[in-house]
Amino acid sequence: MRVAAWLALRDLSVHRRQAVALGTVFALAVAAFVALGSYRQALLRGYEPARHDQLVVQETQSFGEFYGSRLSPDIAVVLEDLGVTGAVPEIHTIVGTSLENAVLLKGVDLERYPELDSFVIRAGRGLQPGDSPRQSMIGMRLAERLEAMPGDTIRLRGRAFEVIGVFETGSYSENEAWIPLAGAQELLGWGQDVSLYVVADDGRLTPGEQVLAGVSVVRRGELWSTFPRQWEGLMAVIKAVTQAIGVAAALSLAAMLWRLARRRQWQIAVLRSLGFSRTVFAIYLMVQGASVAFAGGACGILGALALLRWVRPTLAGINLRPQLTADLLISTGVWLGFLTLLSVVVPVWVMGRRRVAELMISE
Repeated sequence: MRVAAWLALRDLSVHRRQAVALGTVFALAVAAFVALGSYRQALLRGYEPARHDQLVVQETQSFGEFYGSRLSPDIAVVLEDLGVTGAVPEIHTIVGTSLENAVLLKGVDLERYPELDSFVIRAGRGLQPGDSPRQSMIGMRLAERLEAMPGDTIRLRGRAFEVIGVFETGSYSENEAWIPLAGAQELLGWGQDVSLYVVADDGRLTPGEQVLAGVSVVRRGELWSTFPRQWEGLMAVIKAVTQAIGVAAALSLAAMLWRLARRRQWQIAVLRSLGFSRTVFAIYLMVQGASVAFAGGACGILGALALLRWVRPTLAGINLRPQLTADLLISTGVWLGFLTLLSVVVPVWVMGRRRVAELMISE
């Protein structure tokens, strides 16, 4: 067994250029596989509705929790007439001059907002009743992107806002800047208008219901929960391409292992004539295949880590924070093992069927 392993590694070192080239292809395939899986998990994890017991009253056919809804304060009176109490107004919009520097803005009721969203203050403090309309608290992802901390100043639509706190929610809302509702109304020039009203799902209103012409009810977070599905088609295409690259690398490795095995078939035949089983040949190929595939896979994982650390795309104020998980690493290992097996099984099966006399025949 040791002799077969030694021969395998020796031959691999002799043909190191081919081994490095194939290892690089494996590294690219694994890096793409890991990065794609990390971004997909980030989408699924970060865009789940935080709560399922709240509804939103917004302008019909709008994306009220993102952009595009505007309601007059008269809607609050209508809701009271319907028996809905405790409606909390909010403003949601996007500010910025381009998709790259866009910021998700949220105007909050200073007395009621802690009841609506679960968050943890990581630096500074949260907004409190009586705070200035020009103060803000920002999510961790936005703080990282703007490199802002409590005491710094950020600009929203050209106006300066003091950052008094940085919060963490574990969801998409970490891309938002929260400012007092009055400050958002003044910034946008909306008077007393708001984007939406958050109400409890207590049976008085139902998702899909029309409160008035042009005003409807949706479940809170429903828009954001559909966001990952918008990317499923593109991710499926990228995944198919990644898997095709992996299979191509495995087939190329199989061809290289076949050529190396043909060159060593006489030595393998001698070992078998001395009493060694066909397992010797399998070990010879497995050592070579595993060395190339797993060395390339390790480099691919390191490359994916660097990619995930330094490349965090931001579009329309939304920043993804992908992370490696144990499940993803396990699935990557299984996939890499399958590719290694695919590259070895054919040469082992074909050469293993030959008798010793056939192997000793020199071409």
